[in-house]
Amino acid sequence: MKKLFIMMLAMGTLLTINSCKKETTEAKPDPVIPNVPTTPEGMVKIGETYIIGSHAKAYVYAKQNLFVGYNTLYIAMHDSTDGKRLTDGLFSLSAEMDMGAMKHACPIEENQFIDSNSLMYSSSLVFIMPNVDLEKWTLKIGYHNNKNNKNGEGILNINVVEANPTRMFSGVLPLDNNAQVFVSFVLPSKAKIGLNDAEFTIHKKASNTNFPAVNNYSIVMLPTMPSMGHGSPNNVSPVLTSNGHYKGKVNFTMTGLWKIQLKLYQDTVLLADQIFFDIVL
Repeated sequence: MKKLFIMMLAMGTLLTINSCKKETTEAKPDPVIPNVPTTPEGMVKIGETYIIGSHAKAYVYAKQNLFVGYNTLYIAMHDSTDGKRLTDGLFSLSAEMDMGAMKHACPIEENQFIDSNSLMYSSSLVFIMPNVDLEKWTLKIGYHNNKNNKNGEGILNINVVEANPTRMFSGVLPLDNNAQVFVSFVLPSKAKIGLNDAEFTIHKKASNTNFPAVNNYSIVMLPTMPSMGHGSPNNVSPVLTSNGHYKGKVNFTMTGLWKIQLKLYQDTVLLADQIFFDIVL
């Protein structure tokens, strides 16, 4: 009886040891936690979204919070499992405003290529209205991940506010077949006393989903300083460069509030002359 008890005790001890060994052997490693990228210097983070189906995640940035007018978005694509940057793939982006009873897009300059320095994709959009109550903007980001040859799409809700001062003019031009036109002031990086770049974009509404660039207008630009009652010399009115972009030079002779007036012409026909943008030095 004593021998039987000793044998049972030995077997129990052996089973306990084997059980511990088995548990140690089959222990699972800690899950991989993707690296969360830091926001690039001089930018703000707009949001992030998984690109469902392509094992990717998009991090969206801009140089400031989104506003009504011309905005450029910068998108960093990362592997959604290990967090590594993806630089070899096909990128697409679009925007949509859901107003409940209807939906519409906005002018967009889509760029499928990645910047070799920042390793980010970019697209520029002219948001033509702000988020209001239940009326919301969303971004649709598509990506073909060459790493795994998979396609995917992600949706990101974004917030667009009115710019102060205003950075976009919209209006119907009766003398151009009642076209609804959007004129955006592309802000210089930092305005200064002296000559500054002056850039504007012009788009038309062809439909709720199509906003082509306007390449057949001419612009006369007249900067004035209302508080002092004068303008400035040596300004260069913007001329078409490409894709609805018009570039010129504006001369600010002193600090304070300046008002930039634009006159739009088609051939020799004056289409609009009450377009104003404010800028403070």
